[in-house]
Amino acid sequence: MGGGNDKTTIFAPISGVVTPLEKVPDPTFAQKMVGDGLAIDPTEEILKAPCDGTVTQLHPAKHALTVTETDGTEVLMHIGLNTVTLKGQGFEAKVAEGAKVRRGDELIRFDADYIARNAQSLLTMVVITNEKAVVTPIEGVVAEGALAGLELAEAGKTPLLSVSLPEGAKAGDASEASEAASDPIVILNPDGLHARPSAVLVATAKKFASKITLVKDGKEANAKSVVGIMGLSVKLHDKIVLKARGADARDAVKEVSALILSGLGENLHAMPKAASKAATRAALGEALRDRSKRDERAKPEAPVAQPKPAKPEDAGDPTIMAGVPASPGLATGPVFQLKGFSAEILENGAGADTERKALEEAVASSLKDLKDLVDSTRAAGDAGKAAIFTAHQELLEDPALLEVAEEGVGQGKSAAFAWKKSYEAQAEALASLDNPLLAGRATDVRDVGERVLRILAGSIGERPAIPAGTILVAVDLTPTDTANLQKSGALGFCVTGGGATSHASILARAAGIPAVVAAPERILDIPDGTEAILDGDKGMLKASPSPQELQKAKAVIEKIAAERAREMLEAAQDAVTLDGFKLKVVGNISGIPEAISIPGLGGEGVGLLRSEFLFLERAQAPDESEQTATYEAIARALGPTRDLIVRTLDVGGDKPLAYMPLPPEENPFLGVRGIRLNLLGTDIFRAQVRSILRAAAFTNLGIMFPMVATLEEFRAARDLVLGEKAGLGVTAPVQIGVMVEVPSAAVMADVLAPEVDFFSIGTNDLTQYTLAMDRGHPRLAKMADALHPAVLRLIGRACQAAAESGKWVGVCGGVAGDPVATSVLMGLGVGELSVSPKSIPSIKAGVRRLRIESCREIAKKALKLSTAAEVRAMLAKEEAAASGGEGKSGGEGRS
Repeated sequence: MGGGNDKTTIFAPISGVVTPLEKVPDPTFAQKMVGDGLAIDPTEEILKAPCDGTVTQLHPAKHALTVTETDGTEVLMHIGLNTVTLKGQGFEAKVAEGAKVRRGDELIRFDADYIARNAQSLLTMVVITNEKAVVTPIEGVVAEGALAGLELAEAGKTPLLSVSLPEGAKAGDASEASEAASDPIVILNPDGLHARPSAVLVATAKKFASKITLVKDGKEANAKSVVGIMGLSVKLHDKIVLKARGADARDAVKEVSALILSGLGENLHAMPKAASKAATRAALGEALRDRSKRDERAKPEAPVAQPKPAKPEDAGDPTIMAGVPASPGLATGPVFQLKGFSAEILENGAGADTERKALEEAVASSLKDLKDLVDSTRAAGDAGKAAIFTAHQELLEDPALLEVAEEGVGQGKSAAFAWKKSYEAQAEALASLDNPLLAGRATDVRDVGERVLRILAGSIGERPAIPAGTILVAVDLTPTDTANLQKSGALGFCVTGGGATSHASILARAAGIPAVVAAPERILDIPDGTEAILDGDKGMLKASPSPQELQKAKAVIEKIAAERAREMLEAAQDAVTLDGFKLKVVGNISGIPEAISIPGLGGEGVGLLRSEFLFLERAQAPDESEQTATYEAIARALGPTRDLIVRTLDVGGDKPLAYMPLPPEENPFLGVRGIRLNLLGTDIFRAQVRSILRAAAFTNLGIMFPMVATLEEFRAARDLVLGEKAGLGVTAPVQIGVMVEVPSAAVMADVLAPEVDFFSIGTNDLTQYTLAMDRGHPRLAKMADALHPAVLRLIGRACQAAAESGKWVGVCGGVAGDPVATSVLMGLGVGELSVSPKSIPSIKAGVRRLRIESCREIAKKALKLSTAAEVRAMLAKEEAAASGGEGKSGGEGRS
């Protein structure tokens, strides 16, 4: 059946809603790097055989397997996204590798609820992995793309795909011109070579004519076959050898080896950070230099167009361009195509010395510009942007980038030509990796490269002005472009490059601008002025929408805007219940920009300044002057009538500092962290305390210590603060409190309360220490619920002890921002909620619909219950009763 024009029918392996592969929010599948096919959003928990055949691959994590039909058609089925990280939890394989199966036989059973809570998505991919296979969805299976109702498939019964394997689809023999092999390579990918890194490897291997194989423990696999690679079951720390046979065997081994060493687009958590960076840089630099030399040797006499891998076209509606969501939001407006920098660049130079000098001067000038940008953005309090431009400085000094350009200059090329070739090659190499973080770095390389190129080409001007009210479309946006978007009044952007974690995407989210990345190249053909809908939540651009679609989108935008406007209009109003109880609502922040936003959002101050933002991701501690300037800027932004509570340095455990090395600990979460680390590193602690105290002149200042477990710890830290306060001559009042994060602090709250000025309850850590459940654990995270009665009893105990000593209690953990929890927290005696700044208006609005007496009754009920689920069910019942009762006539009586 498989040869020639014979076609094979593949049936749905699972019941559910069928959707085009391009709509899958993962570039590996959406861009068809693994193969062509469809995806299904399952409505049942059984994966069945899509055809008669043999199970030729079963991943050790049991989330993916391949059934090979008798004609050779390979059907890969992959349950969910990022499910490899679950390590088999939630999956039960019903077959083993080598098993013969009939269509409809059970293959895998899975726990849909568990996977939905612990993985990115339940979408199940059905992909044909044969090289050159012609894959066609069965007519009627998918109805007009994502905007229409999608069809429901039935496992084992609904025809899904028609597959044809043309003659020559199987890899033929490579040329016997040469052979090459790599040294043993240790795999450092945390989950081994699963579908995503295998797809990256295959995409690179296919560029070479040679036959390339991976060898592990004597077993070989075709390096151009995703299924073959996954069939080797290569795990973390396994050793593999690359072999190639053909005319370009040596080049193939070098480039593919370098790619594997770089991680195949994944973070190499198993390798120390510094070593990983150095290895990646060295491997990438060598690969680029080898590629450059190979290109030079093979350069044809006349330009020859090099084929590029075809990008997938969107199924169904051709006006829908599906990419990857990068920043949420919805916008409608005319398209504006932002073209990249272009200038006439001469290939041949005026002599190596002249061109080398020109390159050096252009790089030096660009470095100075970047330093100025870092200084100005840091002075403006925007640590995020400053960090991005600091990273650009590092890129501009990267030897891999400079060496390739210098080699070109040495070969007689102009500085501009050699530089452009160098940075474009490095950007292309990074962008080709299926890793959003590395894809984002490709954009940064282009931004840095263009900065230098403008100088070399004699054009230092800016890009064309972006018209206000437009949706920006481009190949990619540099961080510089994105930073200017708000000034331009652009509504959002859609680009073919980038990733959801690129610097441009991060800046877009910070600015509240909808953005879509990794969109199909067809977006670049949309004429300027074409009306479009940009959906940052779904990762979609819709060109030339119908009047009905446009009207619907605008209605949604208006509704969201109206809700935000209502909240903002009321944001300045106090959070006072219907029976007169006032709750203070403040913000959790990590820098100056968020502090600046607090007053406008109705915040009464800052309940938690995470001071570690100044200390992380740097080689040495910030000096006292830098800290002082930052804390004073935050205090000035809040003003004299608002509160500023600064948490002293909270590191250790999952947040180590390179410049405060600690001996290895068997359990760092129960070791030297928080206040314990503060008291050990007294020089750094004293410098921080002095810096914080200087802000007392500008606001109502408070200092709180993290992870306090004993009275002795609090007294030691408090005495240090009082000593530094006296030494500085600070006369303004400064409140000194503790974070209640350790059960002992809550149990001994009656002992602590007389000596502290306040309690701030960090429910995230308090919950995980009380329940002995890591809140980041994939199986336990949901059970680590701050509304568990055990946690609520500790909160209540702390509140009672504080009240008896006349002290106040706030909550700054994640549950403070959960509207469901507001009533029970207030009923327990909490007087302040510290939440994400953007949540302040909605939390305040919710308080104004409550009655404190009803909250106290709710709290009493909660403390008598046995589980978090019971508490949440009770709160939902109370909410429903209030909404169905007096609340219908204006909200009176809602509890």
